[in-house]
Amino acid sequence: MRIDWWKRRKMAAVAVAMAGVLLAGTAPIAAQEQAQPFPELDQQLKQLKGQFNTDTDKVRILIIGDPTCPPCRHGFSVIQKNVVEKFASDKLAVYAVWVPLLNLQDPATLQRHAHQYANLLPPGPRTALYSDPEAYSGKQYGPVLGVPYGSPAWDVYLAFPAGARWGDKPPTPAYWEHQLGGLDSARYLDGPRFAEEVRKLLAKIGQ
Repeated sequence: MRIDWWKRRKMAAVAVAMAGVLLAGTAPIAAQEQAQPFPELDQQLKQLKGQFNTDTDKVRILIIGDPTCPPCRHGFSVIQKNVVEKFASDKLAVYAVWVPLLNLQDPATLQRHAHQYANLLPPGPRTALYSDPEAYSGKQYGPVLGVPYGSPAWDVYLAFPAGARWGDKPPTPAYWEHQLGGLDSARYLDGPRFAEEVRKLLAKIGQ
């Protein structure tokens, strides 16, 4: 009995050591991946605009939100659940832009918060995440959506049809919803309704 107990103890120690080696090997990789910053947008939104026009043959979703805003985080998860997970088409692209509009955040802090909540809408072949420390995206879309008092747009969810291009001015969405005060309450974010509008846009290109 004592010999069996000693063997079991040695086997357990070996298993723990092997697990430690595996974790030690993977932890730096995970940390490195976590540390990779999201592309930071400039005043012309060049990277976002370029990707949008590269994906002209796709239906595109643009989300603008603040990672410190609980409703925004909920909105990101709504799009993930009702749109990204529901439609498997490679003719769907989603761009998520994090902005510091609820709480002041310098670029490094915004990046840290964006990474903290990146699992709400994970980057992948059909999704791209951006950091926008000066909220240039929100400032450009404020007038397009009619946000009152000249305020930037944020906590907004915009859908664009295939064929739409981003020129000198940002394109007007075919459909959009929000979670803001002061805007049309009939457009308040509703996951299934938003998904239905995306489905219609995809159907127009045979998807």
